[in-house]
Amino acid sequence: MTTDKEAKREPRNKEATDLLKHIVQQVEGSEDTAEVLAFVKIGREYHRFSTGIADMMKLIAVLEVAKHDCITRMASDD
Repeated sequence: MTTDKEAKREPRNKEATDLLKHIVQQVEGSEDTAEVLAFVKIGREYHRFSTGIADMMKLIAVLEVAKHDCITRMASDD
């Protein structure tokens, strides 16, 4: 028998699955989506998933912006 507390508890991965559902909707709604790159932390390990990448230099620039965003978030948590 499930208690009320168990029924109300959300799975730990809910935020991630909600985000992935949103991404799927965006990709399905856009005929010109060509590339996908995702990093997912499962347990203590990060896993990379990607389609083919046509412009590596542009990808590196995007990763640098993401790195800056992560550092900014980390600094604001202090």
